[in-house]
Amino acid sequence: MDVAGGVILLILIGTLVVILSERIDETATALFGMSLAGLVLYVAYGLQFKEFVIMMEWDTVLFVTAMLIVVAIAASSGMFQYIALLLIHRTGGNPRSIFITFMGFVFVISMFLDPLPTMLVMGAFTVEVCKTLDIDFRPLLISEVIVANFASIPSLVGSVPNLVIVVWSGIEVGTMFIVLLPLSLILFGITIPLLLRYYDDKLQAEESSDWNILYLIKPSVMIKSKHDFYLSIVAMSILILGFTVGALRVEASLIAMMVASGMLVFSHERAKDLIRHLSWDTIFFLVGLFGIVAALEQANVISEFVNGVTGLIGNNVLLGISFLIWIPGLVLSIIDNIPVAALLAPLGQSLGSINSVVPLALIVGTNIGGYSIPFGDAPNMIAVGLASEEGKPIHFKEFTKVALPLGILHLIVSTVYSYLMALLFALV
Repeated sequence: MDVAGGVILLILIGTLVVILSERIDETATALFGMSLAGLVLYVAYGLQFKEFVIMMEWDTVLFVTAMLIVVAIAASSGMFQYIALLLIHRTGGNPRSIFITFMGFVFVISMFLDPLPTMLVMGAFTVEVCKTLDIDFRPLLISEVIVANFASIPSLVGSVPNLVIVVWSGIEVGTMFIVLLPLSLILFGITIPLLLRYYDDKLQAEESSDWNILYLIKPSVMIKSKHDFYLSIVAMSILILGFTVGALRVEASLIAMMVASGMLVFSHERAKDLIRHLSWDTIFFLVGLFGIVAALEQANVISEFVNGVTGLIGNNVLLGISFLIWIPGLVLSIIDNIPVAALLAPLGQSLGSINSVVPLALIVGTNIGGYSIPFGDAPNMIAVGLASEEGKPIHFKEFTKVALPLGILHLIVSTVYSYLMALLFALV
């Protein structure tokens, strides 16, 4: 590693430290870090800034932007709340049934939404339902955060880290879904009984609760815009079809952008408002982060890191899987999982030569890392914020007591499952 590479690495470390301190906005920090990295490249190698930015993963940035547009329109239509209320009407007001229904619904929609929009869509709705039935909403909020993260594992659009890893590691989306969906289902089957047992005394409705009030609410009331409701259904169907029909060999970013832009066209005068309220902080955070990673690549820091770890792991499949699951899942879980995914994705690509299942382990680790060490990830903070607003705060100890043991259990199960799948793929 030359001097320039060392300086850019220090810029990355400094950026992560500042982000962790939460004293300065993470998007501003990432963009400033990218600018400094660009300056180092110019001074050291004479690389022009316009040449530097071309190296960034703009297709991934556009993919994320497109998916945020789709999610914004779908969420604003009330589609998810409509479906959730339809399902709740079938529970008869039983708290345990409502808990299972919410977790099942969160599991399904998390295959299409990042955990953050999932909690934005479901968090407030969950609180209102629980308040109507006089149920403590905190167990449901904590459980939804956990389920939303591991349910996102098999889906390309389930989380931003998934997109980053798939694009950079060259993972086949169909293989990813086939291999990782059973793992998510296994984790769901293990987790729900444990959560029900742990929260058994809190999943009891008070005698004063009136189920009829909730039952009398028509699901159609949840629909804020019939136009956006039907538009979202059509768009989601096209996305699912486009992502799953691999024979078309059309880039996922192109499909997503066509669907998102089409939704904006049919939103007519609301298009400007939707674009204005898009999560631009997430988009520009990715721009800044990808810029720093591109600088590391230009300075050969990434290649040296990959070669070093690859040399250490060799052809040991279990060691490769364990590294890609446990490092982001536990050791680096205090850091936002997006930069972790961006930093380790080249390593996942390199280790893919050992076995095609190995890169998938990185997807597992980054998603589980979202809750194995609580209070670091944005969806966790949404749950905490909602609880605080209602005067029933979720304390660090309370969150950790539930999430950390489950996170470790999920990491163990995922490691065993991934290794068994790797052995199976080796025989095929």
